[in-house]
Amino acid sequence: MRALTWFVTLLILLSHSSKTQAAVGPPASAVDSLCLSEILISTPQPYDSAQVADAQRKAEGAREAIRQGANFEDVAKKFSDGPSAANGGALGLFKRGQLPKSIEDKVFAMNVGDVTGVIRTKQGFAMLKVTECAVVSSVRGASETVEILGDTQGIDFGPYIRRIRKKIEATWYAQIPVFAQTKNGEVTIECAITTDGKLTNTRLVAGSGDEVLDRAAWAGLSQSSPFPPLPGHYTCPHLALRLHFHYNPHKAVLE
Repeated sequence: MRALTWFVTLLILLSHSSKTQAAVGPPASAVDSLCLSEILISTPQPYDSAQVADAQRKAEGAREAIRQGANFEDVAKKFSDGPSAANGGALGLFKRGQLPKSIEDKVFAMNVGDVTGVIRTKQGFAMLKVTECAVVSSVRGASETVEILGDTQGIDFGPYIRRIRKKIEATWYAQIPVFAQTKNGEVTIECAITTDGKLTNTRLVAGSGDEVLDRAAWAGLSQSSPFPPLPGHYTCPHLALRLHFHYNPHKAVLE
C-alpha cells in the first residue's frame, strides 16, 4: 500500500456568533482566497412574478433580521433553501477567479464577518458572509491537509482530527481491492460527527467515476464509526466534515 496515498481535506463547518458588519480580521481584498457562507432564497423556474416577489420579501426580511443582530448561521438553518443550510450556510473556501466577477469584487472588498446585501442570482436571492478560515493541522505523512472553517471556540482540534484520520485511513486502505490499488481518482464525502462520536448526515458529494474507488472510500469512512466523543467543553452539537480521498494523486495535487 506504500504506492497509495490519500489527501483528505476536512472542512469543519461550525456556526458561530458574530455581529453584522463586525470586522474581525483583515479585508478579504488583502488575500487571494476567502471562506463564505450563504443564505439562498430560491425562485422557481420558469419564473413566476408573484413567487419571485415573495422570495425577495423573504430574503429582505432575513437580511433585516441579521442587521438587527440575528445570528447568520441560525437564519441560514431556518430559512435558506441552499444545500449548505444544515451547516449554517457554510460553503467553504474560494480563490480569486472561482466566483462571478461581480460577486468576487464585492466579497473580496469585505472584512471577515461582513454580510452582503441581498444579491439577485439565477437561483434566487442570496446573501453572503465572509467567514474565518483557519488551518489547524497539516499532516504530510499521508499527503493530508486539514482545514477548519468557522469558530472552534478556542479548542485545538488538531489531536482529535489526527485520531479520526488515522482510524479512517486504516479502514479505508483495508477496503481497496488489490486490483484497484494502482488506480487514480478522487472521492468527496460529507458527513458530521455528533458529540458522542457517532457518524451522521453522510452523503457522496463527488464520485471518482469508478464504483470500486467510491465504495472503498465510503466504507472506509462509515465503518470507522463510532469515533471518539467530541471534546467535552465544545458546545456545538456536531462537527460537519468534508473529506477528499485521493487515490495515487499526481504531484500537482500533492503540492
